[in-house]
Amino acid sequence: MKRTLLSVACLTVAGSIALVGCKAKTAEASETTATTETPAAPASTGTPEAAPAPETTTEATATFDLNSVPVSSANLGAWPYLSRLKGYETRYDSDSSGFDFDRTYVFDGKNIIPIEGKIVRRSYRPIDSEKPASELMIQRNYENLVKELGGVKVSSAKIPDETLKKMGESEYEKHSGGMHNYQPVDTYVIRQKDKEVWVQVQTSGDHQYKLNVTERAAMPQQAGVVGAVELKKN
Repeated sequence: MKRTLLSVACLTVAGSIALVGCKAKTAEASETTATTETPAAPASTGTPEAAPAPETTTEATATFDLNSVPVSSANLGAWPYLSRLKGYETRYDSDSSGFDFDRTYVFDGKNIIPIEGKIVRRSYRPIDSEKPASELMIQRNYENLVKELGGVKVSSAKIPDETLKKMGESEYEKHSGGMHNYQPVDTYVIRQKDKEVWVQVQTSGDHQYKLNVTERAAMPQQAGVVGAVELKKN
């Protein structure tokens, strides 16, 4: 009887030990699964991630490279170098103006460039309204002439509205020499060893055309300090 009770007790203790062992293994397996399923956090390097660069709203554009224009040795003649077409005239005083120094804005196809120097501006009208030149004839005459003088065409376009707004329409019109910003302008440059001459031609539907010639030059300084002798005269 004692042996039977002892055997039962041993079986009970063994079962308890086995049950505890199973629970321990189950807990260990659960911890292992949890550790496997949970990704480890990345190690901190101490350096914050760089913020994304802000978008650039203004697109950079290249300015016309004057050095790409060959140097001409042609004889340009007398200032302002380019004549009117036959059968054309400056009829009114307002059709002609010139300055020893002023600013002209030219469009190079991408940017508006300020050119300062000696300027002549002409508005030509047909003498006989029944025998005007066509727009193509006017344009082709000056294109051929500039090429013969060693110059090149820089652009033949209307200034985009967004480009004009960047500098301001009033500023452009102040130094446009009558070139309308809502019509295309043929722009040329003649580069010589001692000269840089810009030519603008704009035709209109009424067979008139504008011709602006600008030679880049420094401003002749005329104002100065009043001397003692001059002060007495004043």
